[in-house]
Amino acid sequence: MGHLTLVRHGQASVQGATYDALSPLGHVQSRQLGEHWADQGLAFDTVFIGPRRRHAQTAACVADAYRARGLPWPEPLQLPALDEHDGLAVLKHAAGIHEPGDGLLSGDTTRDAAIKHLFGQYREIMTSWAAGNYRADGIEPWSAFRVRAQRAVDQLRQTPGQSIAFTSGGLIAAVVGSVLDLDDRRVIELSATIYNTGVTELRHRPDDVGLVTFNGIAHLRDAASITRV
Repeated sequence: MGHLTLVRHGQASVQGATYDALSPLGHVQSRQLGEHWADQGLAFDTVFIGPRRRHAQTAACVADAYRARGLPWPEPLQLPALDEHDGLAVLKHAAGIHEPGDGLLSGDTTRDAAIKHLFGQYREIMTSWAAGNYRADGIEPWSAFRVRAQRAVDQLRQTPGQSIAFTSGGLIAAVVGSVLDLDDRRVIELSATIYNTGVTELRHRPDDVGLVTFNGIAHLRDAASITRV
């Protein structure tokens, strides 16, 4: 039997030139995860990372905690299928934000205002997109994203032993949705609950895969470290 751990990246930079980089708190969350596991002596045979900078940075923080304690950490393998969906682009278009790149707000806009503006209607906008009511060039359709998430978990299930994958909340929700046979609405609802550096575990055999834990945050040491955005 194999064991797969899925980790959502640490908090990204909502207030910054690019979203796709960990915030200072995101680095703290990721280090706390690495230290928690290293203190337990938890070992992994294979490490996968998604293609985004925030995925790699989260994995690097965990790796640093292991190496600081003299523990081995496998060289990570990038898996493009672990990429997040294009929901951020959909939210930006819905909010009338058309600047190039993935930055979300100008420097004079507060983080709280950005979250309220962009994510206040998250479920409504995402559900409409999943129903096929939003299409734009360069944006992967929701249906294609769910197929890709299934492909990702199928690929990861081929890896024996203890493996770990650093990715994003939407991808984790879609993988869990695939395992539990959830519809689009429930996957979207699930994605809104996943914490930064939340830990989800699956066990798998060649002919079966099951959910063990979902969205664990035992490694986060105080309430200020617990975030979803």
